[in-house]
Amino acid sequence: MTESPTLQDSVAKAERFAVDPHLCIACDACCQDFPEIFFMGQDAKAHTHDVHDSTLYNARTVVDVCPTAAISYTGELPPAEDLSKLEEVPGWELEWAPWRGVEQDPLERDRRYGRDFTIEEEEDFVRVTVQFPTKVPAVRDRFRYGLTSVMPIYGNHVVQDGNVFQIYGWVKDPKIRALCHTTNSFPGQFLTTIEVKRTTFGHRFRFDGHQKLEILVFKKPGLAESWQWRSHFITEKCTACTICERVCPTNAISGGERFFIDPDLCINCSVCGIYCPFDAITNDRDTLVTHIKPKQVPKALVHEELCTGCEFCVDVCPFEALEMKLDEDGFNRIATVIEKNCTSCKLCEQVCIKDAIEIPRVQSFRDIGMSFMSYLSDGH
Repeated sequence: MTESPTLQDSVAKAERFAVDPHLCIACDACCQDFPEIFFMGQDAKAHTHDVHDSTLYNARTVVDVCPTAAISYTGELPPAEDLSKLEEVPGWELEWAPWRGVEQDPLERDRRYGRDFTIEEEEDFVRVTVQFPTKVPAVRDRFRYGLTSVMPIYGNHVVQDGNVFQIYGWVKDPKIRALCHTTNSFPGQFLTTIEVKRTTFGHRFRFDGHQKLEILVFKKPGLAESWQWRSHFITEKCTACTICERVCPTNAISGGERFFIDPDLCINCSVCGIYCPFDAITNDRDTLVTHIKPKQVPKALVHEELCTGCEFCVDVCPFEALEMKLDEDGFNRIATVIEKNCTSCKLCEQVCIKDAIEIPRVQSFRDIGMSFMSYLSDGH
């Protein structure tokens, strides 16, 4: 009697994916999106599992996720699956009609090819800024299937080879990726090569919620390791839950698919990070700000014997978490904390000239007082 083939036997005989190590840039896109098929090896290259089920996903979707065409497939690639799963929006033709024949925005077109970048010389570093696309081109199927006009966050990766930088960008959203190549100026990925004509000593980069990639290429040794950014930063782990926006004491955070911290308003107090339940926020040294459970977030503590009743803390608190009360002597007034309103932002601690108020949490920050005074001097 012949034994029935096992699932593992069937999978082993199915079509397979492979990764070319010479083309792989370790961007981790395939491993994140398709963990049943790919894993990151000790050689910092993506690899396929010895046994993997190639039928779990549309093969073209898997191959197209790689920005450097490092993934191959032994079978015939099917059409992209995403548009076939979408439903037409009634009356889409009326929405599409005004855009037929309209010339594309040339700046957005250049961004889809990685051509919108600047290079600026500064004292200690060269600043390279690359603006990624922010709008989905007005192709017919965007209207047909009711897709967004705001470009979802791109995938990105930076590779340095001597003084040459290779910047990769690719469309991550599967629905928008299905629109790629439906016009002659909407590639699914791009590669931009930028040469910095000097000796360099490392780099740091950030890709923010406004689709802007900022690379700092350092001119002197040691600067990359000690570099401090102007502000905290929201990473791609952001789920747009809005908590950071609600607790920010200076209204430095705004929303979208991924939230954004305005460097001109951020005072590096870290309150956004301690409330973020997804560990999506790093500080000005690119160190993760650890989440604290809401019930464990410490509140402001007033040392009544030091309080002089100046009311600076009450005036500065954006959450109305402090008020003045009459002391037991019936004459002096001291500050008191309304704990349910306190977010642990430390502004009160910074303005108190008598050290009469503090927030006892481990996140204590360098130069927060100077940052906050600079924020106030700018007219806020």
